[in-house]
Amino acid sequence: MTRPAIRSRRRTRGFVLVAFCILATLAGCGLDDEKAILMAAGSYGDIAVALSDEALRPVTDRFLAAFNPQVTFVIQPETVFSVDVFGPDNWEVARGYKNALLLVRLGSGGSLEKHAKRLVSADAWRRMEETGGGIVQVPDPWATYQLAVVVAARDVNSLGSILRNNPDKLRGIIEKENRERILRRARHDGLQTGLMSRYWRELGFWLEIPGEFRQNQFRPDGFPGLELITNAPSRGITISWRDTGEPTAFLADAEVMVALRTEMGKSLHKEELVPESFAWSRDTIGDVPCVRLDGAWSSTDFDGGGPFRCWFIPDRERGRLYCVDLLVYAPGQDKMLHFRRLEAILSTFTTKGPPS
Repeated sequence: MTRPAIRSRRRTRGFVLVAFCILATLAGCGLDDEKAILMAAGSYGDIAVALSDEALRPVTDRFLAAFNPQVTFVIQPETVFSVDVFGPDNWEVARGYKNALLLVRLGSGGSLEKHAKRLVSADAWRRMEETGGGIVQVPDPWATYQLAVVVAARDVNSLGSILRNNPDKLRGIIEKENRERILRRARHDGLQTGLMSRYWRELGFWLEIPGEFRQNQFRPDGFPGLELITNAPSRGITISWRDTGEPTAFLADAEVMVALRTEMGKSLHKEELVPESFAWSRDTIGDVPCVRLDGAWSSTDFDGGGPFRCWFIPDRERGRLYCVDLLVYAPGQDKMLHFRRLEAILSTFTTKGPPS
């Protein structure tokens, strides 16, 4: 299938999220069925936007400016998603994407509206007609590991209002489903269960490790850390830790956290950090509040560097502060799609043990 050459890329704008829409989730395919189902091609960052009316293009363009912000990796900006927009005459191309956003004017009578009505449940469609619009997500609409999100309203202005008020909500739906599909596929393909059990037994954390990753280093020269890697391109998950009586107290001490990440870089990666690149934020991993640090690294072993993202996750029961680092080395390539997969893996990190 030939992919359009033009992609929509926009800068960020801020909008207030209003809980205006219906959100319905329909049952998708089970893991037992996946071997027999075609898989959608492309990246989880690819989104097709299908329009029931050409008149929807202006409101769609304004929506994409807020929905698809830029993220800078060191000095290279990228959009969160790679977006293609299709009109009513060729909307069916969207069926080949990992993610499809179907924008439908209720009563338009075109083929996209008829198809969207078949995708969602009769009850969800009836409620959208009665309330004047809404949002419905449909897992595995045409192939496995796919997502369709139907956004419908009675007229262009109403549809534009839904889009204008919900860019964060729609982005969150797609990213949450991206994460779940990435993990679902990794489980289907097989996990490194031996390593997973060993780390829980010996080190006190549980992490789902896809089969493509291998342990590259484990406690080098006695340093409390390990490295998991996969290639083409190089992607790494590095975990180190520091035992302390009060690990949550260190979350307020940037100097301690930087020292922990710096020691990890020197011991396992032969790298130095670039302090002027640091960006701090709060996050939650495995229901545990933690601190996130984004920045850049520079190798002391070769002429190169790149972005990193790391999380400082406390374990009060064991008296330990973990530093979980994600690293991508892919010169000349977009980094977002690789970090998206790594962050899906990170979401499984927990100090509570294997899920029951």
